[in-house]
Parts: sequence; structure tokens; C-alpha cells
Amino acid sequence: MRKKWEYGQIFVRQPDVFGGLPKTGLALEKVNRAGQEGWELVSTVPFTVPGGEVRGAFFIFKREVVDE
Repeated sequence: MRKKWEYGQIFVRQPDVFGGLPKTGLALEKVNRAGQEGWELVSTVPFTVPGGEVRGAFFIFKREVVDE
């Protein structure tokens, strides 16, 4: 039987960690909740403006779909 996956994303604002040492803590409440719900982080994609400044990041998740 083939596994089926569903995917989701969460946007996190101003992840300073992409620009070096973090200046403030990241707002990861949604990310932590996703992990508790069985979502697995598979990728992050920085959101940058034309000048190169990182304004946030998209966290991409997946979890297995269980047929009932």
C-alpha cells in the first residue's frame, strides 16, 4: 500500500536567525503545535524583499494521511 501525504505551511515573521545570531526569539508557537499534531518539518523557504532583507520564512510540513 502506498503512503499518502498532506502538506501545509506556516509563515513565521522576521526570523533573525537567517541573518546571523538571533536578536530576539522566534514566534514558534504555531510550529510547535504542528509538531504536536504529527506534522513533520520538511523545508524552510526565506521570504526576502528585493533588497535582500529577510522578512520571514515559510515552514513547509507534511504528515501521513491515514485512511479510515
